Amino acid sequence: MKNLIIALLAVISMLPTVSFAAEGITCNIFYTDVERKVRSIKSYGTNLSRMARDKLYEDLKFDTAQCLAECEGQKFKFCNDVALAIEQKKPL
Repeated sequence: MKNLIIALLAVISMLPTVSFAAEGITCNIFYTDVERKVRSIKSYGTNLSRMARDKLYEDLKFDTAQCLAECEGQKFKFCNDVALAIEQKKPL
């Protein structure tokens, strides 16, 4: 029993040194929102009303900025590509 307690204390003492993923907790939320809005814009194309297009792009800019702040790897790359397309006024 004493050995079990010592082992448990050793494991607990190492917990603060365990590295967690650097990717933010909210990454998936914003990444999913960016994907959904890009799909909507692509899906409707020229059939989007000006109001819908303006609102989608307004929200897309916010979600993309949050995605860039929270995500890494392929998710960051996707959001960066969306940001570049928005900045350069290229189709998504």
